[in-house]
Amino acid sequence: MARPPLPLGTWGAITRAQTAPGQWRARAKYRDWDGRTRTVERFGASGAKAEAALKVALRDRARPAAAPADVTRDTNLADLGTIWLDTKRRQNLAPKTIELYEQTIRTHVTPAVGELRVGEVTIGGLERFLDTKTGTVKKRCRLALSGMMGIAAKHDAVDRNLVRDTTPAAVQRKKPRAISAAELTILRARVAAYAGTHGGDGKPTGPPRAVDLPELFEVFIGTGGRINEVLPLEWSDVLWDSNQVVLNRTKGGENMLVLTLPQFAIDALKVQRARMLPGGLVFPSRAGTARLAANVRRQLREARKYVVRDARGKADGPAGMFEWVTPHSFRRTVATVLAEELGEERAAGQLGHSGPDVTRAHYIERKAVAPDSSAELQRRLAPSPPFTHPK
Repeated sequence: MARPPLPLGTWGAITRAQTAPGQWRARAKYRDWDGRTRTVERFGASGAKAEAALKVALRDRARPAAAPADVTRDTNLADLGTIWLDTKRRQNLAPKTIELYEQTIRTHVTPAVGELRVGEVTIGGLERFLDTKTGTVKKRCRLALSGMMGIAAKHDAVDRNLVRDTTPAAVQRKKPRAISAAELTILRARVAAYAGTHGGDGKPTGPPRAVDLPELFEVFIGTGGRINEVLPLEWSDVLWDSNQVVLNRTKGGENMLVLTLPQFAIDALKVQRARMLPGGLVFPSRAGTARLAANVRRQLREARKYVVRDARGKADGPAGMFEWVTPHSFRRTVATVLAEELGEERAAGQLGHSGPDVTRAHYIERKAVAPDSSAELQRRLAPSPPFTHPK
């Protein structure tokens, strides 16, 4: 019965032989990656040295030649991170996503493990590095390292992606929360009171703040658009005849999304147009340039705690009641309302998602009140005769 072949990338017993005074040969059969078994030998001043040299040669031979990207066991993680980032830039990813990946490599991965070579990476070493991170930072570092070591594995620089054997980051996903109608009324009043004032006490200490902040937020509420989709809006994107607006997408999928606006959003755009601000942007900065998302987020943080009082001096609520509200909260609110009224497919379509799964997981608030199924339960499960209390 024929002896079974060696597994690919392995070798048989090593034999030693003295070939001359002071010279030894170590030899072994090695099954190459093309399936052929070849003899590999190395020489040394002693049998032990010859065998040690042979083992190094066999180990290196077990790593097939690198792919054109030139990723080998000697590639350091800093260079591998650059290669991984290049592959991500060629994909249809949002600029913000690429920016986060670059920041993760630059700020966390490269300073800590960038000098390590691919062949030196171990599960324990990866685990120790990831243990120095928490939350979303740990999750991003693990994602980046997994992508990097995945490239190394595809180029046969390592046997497998070792990052997959590390402990995943425990990130608690927040449940989507929508703004209720009552909360939205209070928030609108706070934004309106905040807009155009100069300081927290209303005294003129500088140029007035964004007077068009209420109109900007009405467009957020009327579209469900992301902040970086709404801020670059130009008047040429507003289709007055059909009450529609064209959003330029910041994430994957179609580059544009045409949305039909509710009347309150159309009214807000008309108010903004009447201001006759220079340039083609709908909501420009004071300098006439595109508004920065960071500035709008800061203004919302200030406006949401701007307490409004009635004629008798009664506050509309605590200053911190909207501490959880961000520009993305309007997007979740739109998704929740549409899902309740028209179904999850319509909500996903409004947000530009290809299907309702992402919308359901990240945007639609789940209510604690179950739908009224009492009639069906009564019809199918009621006792006969009807249940009565004993007298």
